[in-house]
Amino acid sequence: MSIDLSAAFFDLQLRFADAMVRVSDLSFDEVVLNFTNLYLQFIGRSFDPTHPVWQAYLAGLKQAPERATWTYDFYQRRRDSHAPSPYGCFHYSYLPEEHTIRYHFVNVDTSGAGPLSKERMPVRQQELKMMFAEIKQQYGDAPTVRGNSWLYNIDAYRRLFPARYTRNMKVVKDEFQYMSLWGQFLRHDGRVHGERVDDFLSCLQKADTLEGLVNCFPYHVLSPKGPLPCFTHSMKFHSCSKQ
Repeated sequence: MSIDLSAAFFDLQLRFADAMVRVSDLSFDEVVLNFTNLYLQFIGRSFDPTHPVWQAYLAGLKQAPERATWTYDFYQRRRDSHAPSPYGCFHYSYLPEEHTIRYHFVNVDTSGAGPLSKERMPVRQQELKMMFAEIKQQYGDAPTVRGNSWLYNIDAYRRLFPARYTRNMKVVKDEFQYMSLWGQFLRHDGRVHGERVDDFLSCLQKADTLEGLVNCFPYHVLSPKGPLPCFTHSMKFHSCSKQ
């Protein structure tokens, strides 16, 4: 349930880490752990700097003649195969401590058209309808639904959801370890977005503060939040009450 990431995508993050070290008092090891998506790709959400797999990655990285190639090869050895989601490009997790549904988007559309193209919009909406029907069956109407992604900056993604749900979105910071931020550099086919990457790297070279580096990202991560009935009363999501 994931796309095949490329060496170029990892190179981008390593170069961001270099820039972070340049303008901060942080070590490279600290930056790679806390400001890239690498640990999550290799291990998961524990973010334990002493994890033996992570230590093996860092040891190899420091000796590798080509850091991006080493990182890509390490990723290929560690990546898990996942069963396809029954909801196509969407899947979700339930956070019991928050009584919240978090859903995620991954491009697994093989039609040849963009997964967020107008012709594929009915398919995406059907996937959402199926997913939220299952959520309602499992958890009732009580859970809150929360998204978290750079994609809400894009009309093609935002139009899949109720207008009131996405009207008052919060900017989320400190998403450096997640694809909700780094995914903006990937094209729908999994390759890096060349022009966007070039602009980002050019900005990194000129930035001389942490804030300046953060501002090099083209898009912020946005987070909408709303009640589950927004999504379950009708396919067109007309029942979303104002938050």
